[in-house]
Amino acid sequence: MGLDFQKVEYYMSTVFFRSVNHRPSPCGSRIGGPSRLILSSIVLLLITAAPLTAQTGKKPTIEERELITGDESKIKITYYKAAGGADSPVVILLHGKKGSRQQWKNFASDLQQKGDFAVVAVDLRGHGESLIGKKTELLKKADYQAMVVFDMEAVKDFLLDEHAKKNLNVNKLGIVGCDFSGSVALLYAELDWEKIPYDDSPVFEDKTPRGQDVQALVLVSPDPSTPGLVAHKAVMAARSRARPIVIGVADKNPHDVGIANKMFEQLSPKKDKEKEKEKQEPPYLWKYPVNQSGMDLVTHNPDFRSHISEFLTKYVKEHPSEWRDRRSRLDRD
Repeated sequence: MGLDFQKVEYYMSTVFFRSVNHRPSPCGSRIGGPSRLILSSIVLLLITAAPLTAQTGKKPTIEERELITGDESKIKITYYKAAGGADSPVVILLHGKKGSRQQWKNFASDLQQKGDFAVVAVDLRGHGESLIGKKTELLKKADYQAMVVFDMEAVKDFLLDEHAKKNLNVNKLGIVGCDFSGSVALLYAELDWEKIPYDDSPVFEDKTPRGQDVQALVLVSPDPSTPGLVAHKAVMAARSRARPIVIGVADKNPHDVGIANKMFEQLSPKKDKEKEKEKQEPPYLWKYPVNQSGMDLVTHNPDFRSHISEFLTKYVKEHPSEWRDRRSRLDRD
């Protein structure tokens, strides 16, 4: 049984999660004689079958990069390159307070190797190796605002370059943010969707988009109190565009639960009660029976990571968008 996306809010114990996700072998332990021979043949066939990397001619790799932002700051990223080529979805992973991109290492590798995602783990300015001469606790409003306007835009430019090389499909983009970076993710999604397309066609629908690429967001213990980042307008924008959003929170953390409940209410469109009973759609509010927050909620809960992967697969990887040239028609050969 997979994750039931028709349930908007759920509360489950770790034991129940494990029982839901457990898939026993249909053959059990009683395999012998002809059955063993058949099974061995199947295994041999699977081993000798051409893997994805052989079909695409590419292998998943991990690269450390330094990006120069529009205000000439330097930020560090780790790029987990996908093996699937031009159809590969992509996820941006943002750390939490006083964190770094290194905290995403295991999860990013799983997304890359098991989910065929391209992944970019980012050190936002003032964090990790993206130093700007200030300690994290001394960052000001302008620094947090620059994360949205400059840091995230530098990452997007990098992804557009990889898109042009047909290493990924930038229109299949998801962002995961923890505590303060949840606001960064929300505000950047709003910025991305407000970008005006290139004026390269008399027909609006045929114009080449500059943005409209962020398809889904995962907000872990979101913190709307970050200096300089007013997320309310971005929440309303996400609601109006019906972007798939997950809010993940620890049920035993009253402070985080209060914020999550309020944000979920703001994101949820008003629906006819009868129709609402028939089918629930995003946003989703996931509550876990622990007392953790931000990155700790991710790193210490394999069930949560699994659910994030399923959500990103459903709303990013399976998003119906074919690769297209993102350069203006006026600049193409």
